[in-house]
Amino acid sequence: MAKSPADLLSPFYRDLAKKQVGENPAHLVAHLTSFKRWLSTSPHLKVPDNDIFLMSFLRYAHYDHSLAQKRLDNFCTLRVSREHETSNWYNYPPLDSPLVERYLNSGMFIPLGFISTGSYVVLVRLSAWTDKSITQTDMRTLNNMNFERLLLDQQVQIGGFILFIDMSNTSMEQASQWADMKSAKGSFKLMQEASPGRTKQLIFYKEAKIFDFAFKLLELWTSEKMLSRVLRVKNEIEKAYTKFPELREVMPKEYSGHNGTIRDCIEKCRQEFTTFYANGYPLDGIKVDESKRPASAKNYIKEYKDFKGEVMGISGTYVKIDPGD
Repeated sequence: MAKSPADLLSPFYRDLAKKQVGENPAHLVAHLTSFKRWLSTSPHLKVPDNDIFLMSFLRYAHYDHSLAQKRLDNFCTLRVSREHETSNWYNYPPLDSPLVERYLNSGMFIPLGFISTGSYVVLVRLSAWTDKSITQTDMRTLNNMNFERLLLDQQVQIGGFILFIDMSNTSMEQASQWADMKSAKGSFKLMQEASPGRTKQLIFYKEAKIFDFAFKLLELWTSEKMLSRVLRVKNEIEKAYTKFPELREVMPKEYSGHNGTIRDCIEKCRQEFTTFYANGYPLDGIKVDESKRPASAKNYIKEYKDFKGEVMGISGTYVKIDPGD
């Protein structure tokens, strides 16, 4: 009998999977068999035979196979189809590239670890990035590379993410770079329609007036469900700890946390990142052949409508987020 991915989980995460995504360990092998059968009848897709990777989409979809299939197709398409700008964000550099070292040393995107509720916390420091040292494309690429290793962790798939976004000390120039419309559109498209990452909470800390435009986009592009997961604490970090007391377990000392200094967290991220990718890139084999795409699998990805006029002086596009998980 095939081994179930649930066999690798602790009792805590088995129970959490049942509560969070309606998972029945006895049915996982059957779900995977059915999912792979669908893949075998999808001539345009080539996906690594990685059960944990496939499980991320089934869990995101709460085992609704039609949603899981659509999301996996979108993930592969946005990743490798050259008609989408996002495909430029998946040309991962070699581990010994100086670019990787600069990125990891900057600490702009720091996976911190699990809290006792089962969720995984990631710290994003907007002021740590400037396109003078790392281009917009390289930043998006390396953030995807850093994030992707977490998607292949079953505990993260089940517990979901809490993103703590520190907007302090961010200059007007940096804010405009982060809010670049073309890149923002691609990022939202990945998050809304393709990534199997389950975002449980977005916490914004020390947001300045210069980010009002970004929040207007957030309101335009996201569903009520996702907006309900947004917590804006301004300068009062204790508001975050009041709502999520467990958060303090993994936050750095600079944020009144108990997880060492920011530099300690950066070094831990560096070790985990290099260890994970030391044996290659697990999802390198993903391919999409548009010439073989069946009619039933066309138009999965929404077209973003342009909206007229300007929001905070910049025109753009919007689409309501898929109210999935």
